[in-house]
Amino acid sequence: MTRIKERAVEMIQRMPDDDMLYVINILQNLEEMTTKKDVDRKQAMAAYQDLMKYRGRLPEDFEADKELAEAREEKYGSIS
Repeated sequence: MTRIKERAVEMIQRMPDDDMLYVINILQNLEEMTTKKDVDRKQAMAAYQDLMKYRGRLPEDFEADKELAEAREEKYGSIS
C-alpha cells in the first residue's frame, strides 16, 4: 500500500463511526467521477476519430462566401 493510502486509512480509523456515512458518500462520488471520466475520454476519442474521417483539403479555387450564398439560395430561395 502506498504511503498516501496508508495515511488515508489512518485518518479514517481515527474518525468516529457517526462520520463514516460522509466518508462513504465522498468515496462513492469519487469512484463515480473516475468511472465517468474514463467513459467521457472514450467517447471523446471516438468523436475525434469520427471527425478525422472527414478531414481533407479544399480545392484551391474554393470560395466559401460563394458556396454559402448558393446553399442559402438553394435552401431558402428568394424570400422577398
